[in-house]
Amino acid sequence: MNIDLSSTFKNARQLTNTWKTRYSSSEYPQKVIMNIFYRKYTIEKMWPTIFNTNYSNWETAYENLKNRYAEVALSINPVLESKLTANEKVTSIRFSDFTSYIQSASSGNKDALKGIEYTYFLHRIFDELILVWVAMVISGDTKINAIAKITRAVLAEMPINDYAVIEQIFDQLGAEKYLQSLFLKEMQNNL
Repeated sequence: MNIDLSSTFKNARQLTNTWKTRYSSSEYPQKVIMNIFYRKYTIEKMWPTIFNTNYSNWETAYENLKNRYAEVALSINPVLESKLTANEKVTSIRFSDFTSYIQSASSGNKDALKGIEYTYFLHRIFDELILVWVAMVISGDTKINAIAKITRAVLAEMPINDYAVIEQIFDQLGAEKYLQSLFLKEMQNNL
């Protein structure tokens, strides 16, 4: 990736560490997965109007998107559990996709817990890449050119109108490989 999301990674690490101390080992896995959905439902709610405001540069657009995200997130908090209970799909996932992992991790399965944490970090990277991409688009880049600037990949013109579509594009263009490089930097104390 042609962008530095190490601060997003560090924030995700800080949050998981906070949750580990705040919640019991049986509660923690569900709280991590709930946070994935909290973020996704927030961006999904922003999506219908996310391209409506234009900016002169992507950095200002990005800061304003993060502020707007914080405001919209407040409206998701009271309805999060009902959305999860209703098993509402967001991008390509549903809460029920994680039920067996949550149960297994809550029962002490370390591999299931690692999988949950890894999935959380991956979705944090996806969602941050998407916010950066939107910021670039609303500050004048085309959708395809913004992808190229972020990933260094050249794509043919294609319609990108859904949150799920752009997430899938970043998935295919190396978001997970980028995440793995951040984990490696963390292990080497270079983050």
